[in-house]
Amino acid sequence: MKKIQLVVLLILVSFLTIAQEGCQGNNTNTPNKVDPYIGGTRGLSIQYADGAPPEEVFDNKQWTFDVEVKLQNVGEADISKDDVSVKLSGLNPYDFGVAEEDFIKNTIQEDILATKKDFEGNIIESPEVYVTFAGLTFQDVLTGNQEFPVRADVCYTYQTEAQADGCIRQDVLSIDPDAVCQVTEDKTVFNSGAPIQVTAFSEQSSGADKIRYLFTIEHQGSGRVYLPGSKCPSGRTSENKIHFKIESNVADLTCNGLIDGSGKEGDIILNDGSRVIQCVQQTKSSLDYIDKIKITLTYDYREFFETPLLVKKST
Repeated sequence: MKKIQLVVLLILVSFLTIAQEGCQGNNTNTPNKVDPYIGGTRGLSIQYADGAPPEEVFDNKQWTFDVEVKLQNVGEADISKDDVSVKLSGLNPYDFGVAEEDFIKNTIQEDILATKKDFEGNIIESPEVYVTFAGLTFQDVLTGNQEFPVRADVCYTYQTEAQADGCIRQDVLSIDPDAVCQVTEDKTVFNSGAPIQVTAFSEQSSGADKIRYLFTIEHQGSGRVYLPGSKCPSGRTSENKIHFKIESNVADLTCNGLIDGSGKEGDIILNDGSRVIQCVQQTKSSLDYIDKIKITLTYDYREFFETPLLVKKST
């Protein structure tokens, strides 16, 4: 009987070992060494530090507190300290013993570094940066408890990088399954982590010596997008505008629909959060090869984080 139990135990151990090895062999969390980016559709993570602001305070100058905005760059573009503004909304600054300018910081003390991916595919998180509005005290005497929204409005300049492979052929009209690449097909496009993404890229032949690229650009974040350098104004003049730039090692690449720019660089307008950009590439080559294409999108981005503050009547 003991021998039978031992045999059964050995068989179970063997099955568990094989299953574990199989799971390890099919691990989908293995870093992708082909995709140069981490990806994602966010730029800044905006939160408050624990207890700043507190959940509740008292009136009549009984409680002094700070509001400490915690910023972490979960995307893949560095943010200069001079390209970040933070404003407190929802509170009347005079009710809390400060002036309006004390609720506005047009620059911050340090750069907000991007989240990075090393050569092995490991993710290196960005350090947190704190912006503090200190020494707030509710001044008046209340007849009863009141609740106020504490909103941190953050505007920052951000950037998306996208990479894709174009195909250059001696004969762009040829369909050869053995060729090093194909002209007429949808292509894979890689995006850095950012709220604006290049979501699709296709290539088509357009005559004997010309190819056509089509890029779909979409706003996939939760904030609002503005022309870079505009500082997220309240008017609509600069909203839904971004700066577009495309780089290719093949000459004579021009794109349509660019404002105030050349054939490879200029501003574009997003309609309902998206835009299709068409670029034309002249090709006269004696070789078939991959053309590495890089697209850079630059813009100002505005997001907010909000929490309630209860001001209680003191006795």
